[in-house]
Amino acid sequence: MQKKQYLCTLKCSYERSPTMPKVSVIMPNYNHARYLKERMESILAQDYGDFEVILLDDASTDESVAVLRIYESDPRVKTLIVNGSNSGNTFLQWQRGLSLATGEYVWIAESDDVAEPTLLSRLIAAIEKENAVLAFCHSRWIDSEGKPISRRRDPIWKRSWVMDGETFIRRYMLGYSHICNASAVVFRREAAEKVDLSEVAQFTASGDRLFWIRMALQGRVAYLPQTLNNFRQHTHKVSGGAEYQGLNIVQDHEIYRLVAPQLSLTAHERNIICGYHWKAMHRPTVSPEGQLSALAAWHEEPEFGRMAFLFYLLHRAKEKC
Repeated sequence: MQKKQYLCTLKCSYERSPTMPKVSVIMPNYNHARYLKERMESILAQDYGDFEVILLDDASTDESVAVLRIYESDPRVKTLIVNGSNSGNTFLQWQRGLSLATGEYVWIAESDDVAEPTLLSRLIAAIEKENAVLAFCHSRWIDSEGKPISRRRDPIWKRSWVMDGETFIRRYMLGYSHICNASAVVFRREAAEKVDLSEVAQFTASGDRLFWIRMALQGRVAYLPQTLNNFRQHTHKVSGGAEYQGLNIVQDHEIYRLVAPQLSLTAHERNIICGYHWKAMHRPTVSPEGQLSALAAWHEEPEFGRMAFLFYLLHRAKEKC
């Protein structure tokens, strides 16, 4: 019976939209009822109107589903799927959303973030102009109340650019992951279909890093300096718990070992990457137990340690010039 209802939901959504949309907007949600109205309004207010919305709720225990049902009748909403039990894995929700997407482009709009009205139009224009596999924009970090959190922006992030995917990964994805928020990215669905999402889902804390790396290896990456995305920081984020446990740093190492052989990294690049992670695991937001786990993982690398950290500091000083 449940399967029949699911198929009916898909059939009815296709009948509402006789032509395939240009963009599929996937919004995975878990317990973000407080932010959903603002989030949904920012999606529906996009000045690029040719899109479908796929709503996924991972068995929320707050009022999320009631809020989402308010928008279920909007013709742009293709479907609302509510899990019977929590999957415990954001990337399984990504996988489900992508399996339902029909657009040429995809935007994974995290449920606690907020978009500017021109996000889709500007990022799609950048992808098409540069023949890129993905494009991302600058994000403003905001607190739980929506107030801006001040952050320094280095010169490279103040101008538009495009580069080949391998160069992008070497410079910006193996140390600090500069695609820090899925809500800031639009990508080609065709490229996403070539990514093994079951592999991505194994990395519960760092799967997004691996996803963007696998995407970038397929082509060019474009960046826009305009602040089109608002990235919310609050105490209920999954990433915060992963950092405290050191889990994201351990998984970052697994990803590094997985992709480094494909990139022919120089000793200098390896030092910078190891130096960043040495710094990351010594943050006060990482517990002593988490630090021990992270150290055990990264100590496998011959470049890892205080000297690598000095390489990283020199690199950062040069970037800020």
